[in-house]
Amino acid sequence: MAKCGVLLLGHGSRRNAANDGLLKLAELLQENLGMRVLPAFFQFGRPSLAEGVARFVEDEVERIIVVPAFLFPGVHIEKDIPEEIAGLQAVYGEKVQLIVAPCLGPDPRIAEILGERVRAAAGLDLDQELVNPQDIVARSRNLIEGIVGCEAFQKKFPGSQGEVVRRVVHATGDPGAAHLLRFHPQAIDAGIAALRRGALLFADVRMVRAGVNLGALRELKGRVVCYTHHPRVIAIAQAEGLTRALVAVRLFRELLQDNVVVIGNAPTALAEVLRQASQGIRPALIIGTPVGFVGAAEVKARLAEQSIPYITMIGSRGGSAVAVAIVNALLALARGQAGL
Repeated sequence: MAKCGVLLLGHGSRRNAANDGLLKLAELLQENLGMRVLPAFFQFGRPSLAEGVARFVEDEVERIIVVPAFLFPGVHIEKDIPEEIAGLQAVYGEKVQLIVAPCLGPDPRIAEILGERVRAAAGLDLDQELVNPQDIVARSRNLIEGIVGCEAFQKKFPGSQGEVVRRVVHATGDPGAAHLLRFHPQAIDAGIAALRRGALLFADVRMVRAGVNLGALRELKGRVVCYTHHPRVIAIAQAEGLTRALVAVRLFRELLQDNVVVIGNAPTALAEVLRQASQGIRPALIIGTPVGFVGAAEVKARLAEQSIPYITMIGSRGGSAVAVAIVNALLALARGQAGL
């Protein structure tokens, strides 16, 4: 693999004190990336762009990523920097590859930082001010939309899908979770329809059952079951060396038909659900978000190939909290409310 370095490029100032911020930012970026980061200045500071490139070349760095610490694409970004980069590339030829990253631009994360500055300047303490649950939810929605990006909700997660995504991001505290969620085209409609007719929720573990909004579920005449602690399940699992979640699915497979299956923990349980589906049992919706490094990613990839409506989270991440968040978002939608 080619040796790589990052050149953090600022505009520069005649005042050395004004340039110190870029030096600190380079240190923070280096800690974040785990690779060497050098600061450089396009004007009025040292090292210059050319000097920074020369330092990396001396250290036999083969790929240099130039990151302009500029907010918006002005003349320097559009013309001056590309011209100088092209000249340096011509000087060093195949000895080094120069790659220019985009400038910062109107990023929602910058807006959040600016918002913090405004609140601090105005003397606002939102943690004290926001005690009304509705205000807290509204604030959470705004933050989630700002971090994940409004465009993502408009294009990738339109309508009710976005409500489920917001709930999952809120439950996990992880905006990155949004981009791991996958939906069958009919998943939301199928889930809402099933819940509105009082469908059963078949959970793989007690943690999922415990997290479901039981008041909302009862309002829709539904119920949630989990059979991992059923005596027959325990006995068979011990005798055959199988997980209890798998045995529960196999033993009570007739309950999967036309109901909502919620697998938040056990990849083996989801694999058994798919096996039963291949033999003709068809749940109304499969929510499959088992977590782990052994079998979880693979079985969720298989789920995403099914014709049966599904909602899943690709990769090793997931868990009961994700599954519960999806269920509770659907319960809210089924009752005519927002998912979050």
